[in-house]
Amino acid sequence: MKFKILLLLLVFSKLIAQQNNSVVKIQYSETIQYIPTTVNNYTGTLLVQNEYSYYVSDYINTDKATKNEDEEDVIVVNTPEFKFNGEVFTNTKTKELTENLYENKFLKKSFSVTEALPKIKWTLLKGEKKFNNFICKKAKATFRGRTYNVWYTEKIPVSAGPWKLNGLPGLILSAEDTDGIYKWEVKNIKYPYTEKGLNLKDTYSKRIKYKKVAFKEFDEMVVKAIKNKIKMISARNSNRDGIKVGFGYNTLQDREPTNEWRTQTDFN
Repeated sequence: MKFKILLLLLVFSKLIAQQNNSVVKIQYSETIQYIPTTVNNYTGTLLVQNEYSYYVSDYINTDKATKNEDEEDVIVVNTPEFKFNGEVFTNTKTKELTENLYENKFLKKSFSVTEALPKIKWTLLKGEKKFNNFICKKAKATFRGRTYNVWYTEKIPVSAGPWKLNGLPGLILSAEDTDGIYKWEVKNIKYPYTEKGLNLKDTYSKRIKYKKVAFKEFDEMVVKAIKNKIKMISARNSNRDGIKVGFGYNTLQDREPTNEWRTQTDFN
């Protein structure tokens, strides 16, 4: 009888430990560099609890490098812009993803954009690298028009990473697209992580406060707004002094320049 009670206690303790070990908090240094002279800096925070994960970017500053006319040195100045870079919630049980974002170029509104959890086709590569004392393996994938090289560790067995990156047999600690625009690198990891009252499911339900739209619908709204903007600018500026002025826009610098329903990147 004592043996059975001891066995049950061991099993119960193991289950509790597994539940606690499934909670991870990781902070990333996140940068966006559209042009060589300007870097937007963020701190990205990822929380993973059971089947839920939550990623948020907090704006730090913008480093803008300019050359002095009389000097060769580069002068770095800070400008406050791109402050809201979005939140991403995922539920691996229901395979759903919701991104809270502010579309600042054309729609000028906040949305809760929902979609099925993306299935990213990773290619596992040779090589190892250490990040924060974790040995990491390398992988590569193309996701919605952008190719990423990432490093992940199997020592933290959660299939998650910054932003929407997921699907590897371990936590992603570093990621960068091949154009050098978007980059994440681990700053610190707390694993296992404990926080009184932490409940990502409740956090998720409370944070979905914007207009809820499907990803495809949101993309169609943005494309329509792009075309309307180009049409308006073209009408306003064409035939001035007999000169016809053309305008256009491309999505190549966007985080998701294409998607499952749209391959077009150039609009005019």
